[in-house]
Amino acid sequence: MGAYKWTKREIIAHILMIIVDLIVLVPIYFLVITAFKPYNEIISIPPTFWPQKITLENFLSFASLRGINLARVLVNSLVVSITVTLGTIFFSTLAGYAFAMLRFKFKEQIFIAILTKYMIPSVTLLIPWYWIMRTLKLVDTLIAVIIPNIIGAWTIYFMRSYISQIPRDYVESARIDGANELEIFIHIIIPLIKPAIAVATIVNFLWSWNYFLWPLIILNSRENFTMPIAIAYIRYIGYGGGELLNYGGIAASSLLYALPILILYAWLQKLFIESFIMAGIKR
Repeated sequence: MGAYKWTKREIIAHILMIIVDLIVLVPIYFLVITAFKPYNEIISIPPTFWPQKITLENFLSFASLRGINLARVLVNSLVVSITVTLGTIFFSTLAGYAFAMLRFKFKEQIFIAILTKYMIPSVTLLIPWYWIMRTLKLVDTLIAVIIPNIIGAWTIYFMRSYISQIPRDYVESARIDGANELEIFIHIIIPLIKPAIAVATIVNFLWSWNYFLWPLIILNSRENFTMPIAIAYIRYIGYGGGELLNYGGIAASSLLYALPILILYAWLQKLFIESFIMAGIKR
């Protein structure tokens, strides 16, 4: 067999992909190495492409100088994001199964009412939510951040759409065999919608991890800050005295901010890609 000859279209496509990869990866590379560089090396000209002296000072001392405990803030964000994600997946998967496979009165009307919450801008709900949290004496607590976001209208819609593609014969056969709805849901539906659960997990975790406006309003004390608020505080408020901007500290906090998302995606990547493949298969 002769050597494979690349067409001009394939060569151009690969060149474009390499360019796009470099555009994406180069800033991430510089973020990583900057987080481990001492300040003098960061501002040196010409810049270095690998730390001459690796230091953890940017992680250990920078945020504490602004009154921020990065470890505590990271735990706060993980608690909020994991709780919101698990709660949303649990309730939305059950609701999606009910709307897709069950028959009950006012099903369509209730589903439209749930979608209405998704269509209403979240900004319009800030004042009512704040009033409710103040009434419940939950202001400046992580619970106040979690409660408004623990049931997601988009995830219910997504799960309903995905479960609707499963042939009803599976469910009807299980019912004839004497299985109840919970058994059908656990043993039949859940194994078939694992790719959809992976997608919903990544989307909801990313959304709750990045959520800024509501935590900014409801949280007051620094020990309850989440990562987006802490980074904004360090970047914009912590440098009000005219001092030099610490690029290493900002890079270190930004790296910690990005790591959980990268780890989660790497863990669920196979199921995430499978969901798109299955979406193109007619059931």
